Amino acid sequence: MNILITGCAGFIGSHAVEGFLEEEHTVVGVDCLTYAGTLSNMSTFIEDITFYKEDIANQSKMMKIVSKHNIDWIINFAAESHVDNSINSAGRFLHSNINGVHSLLEVCRKLECKLFQISTDEVYGSIKEGAFVETDKLNPRNPYSATKAAAEHLITSYYNTHAQDYKMVRMSNNFGPRQNKEKFIPTILRSLSEGKKIPIYGDGRNIRDWFYVKDCVKCIIEVFNNGNVNEVYNLSLVNEKENLEVVSMLLGILEKPFHENVEFIKDRPGHDFRYSISNDKLTELKEIKPTDFEKSLKQTIGYYKNNE
Repeated sequence: MNILITGCAGFIGSHAVEGFLEEEHTVVGVDCLTYAGTLSNMSTFIEDITFYKEDIANQSKMMKIVSKHNIDWIINFAAESHVDNSINSAGRFLHSNINGVHSLLEVCRKLECKLFQISTDEVYGSIKEGAFVETDKLNPRNPYSATKAAAEHLITSYYNTHAQDYKMVRMSNNFGPRQNKEKFIPTILRSLSEGKKIPIYGDGRNIRDWFYVKDCVKCIIEVFNNGNVNEVYNLSLVNEKENLEVVSMLLGILEKPFHENVEFIKDRPGHDFRYSISNDKLTELKEIKPTDFEKSLKQTIGYYKNNE
């Protein structure tokens, strides 16, 4: 197929381009190259795609690109995604995550292509026990997740109103090579390389589902190939760990003592305690074996050591 991948120079988007090229699709990439998207992230595939430096909210430009390349599916990774940034200033999140999706929906509606939306488990909010399923009520609890939930509602409204076909995935917490330096694991590694202590919010007991980016891309491709149109799929391989546990594992791999290298800082506003999603619907399509967690951490550490 002819596929347009937005956010192709970003963390997960760049890995996805590699995956879809391996599937022998023709890939067109769009990225506006903000701080989170860099040309270096595309070094392994830039010669194998057609790339445009554009903002997805520019509907007229997106219309021209989609029309020129006869695009079948737009896969939308383009988003502002850092919660702390959304708390400090939500404007960019409204622009990219809501206005950008509206622009893509209009392009799809007018040119009769389909939209594959990359969303997040954070739209469900926090859960103390159990796991959210795809039909549970959305309860976003910060500006970032609120904009992602709003985008989802826009997409389903276009399906209801205009019969606009889509697929949607809600992913758990990704990590791996190329992740932006503001995120948790890159912050840990950067702090250590600069001789600083690792900042840990609150007591460090917050729980996340740690999802290696290369495994996540496999799941995305599985939904793309075999998932039902006009449905949502949770993406997770169920690897829940406290933040403290992840810090301890990283320090163990690096052979650094825990207490000498961490500091606990004031918790951020509205910090969700635990995200957890069921992957039963995904595993009905295919059972995907996760990469060993310690091995994936070592690969991530190796990337950042080589790109300091």
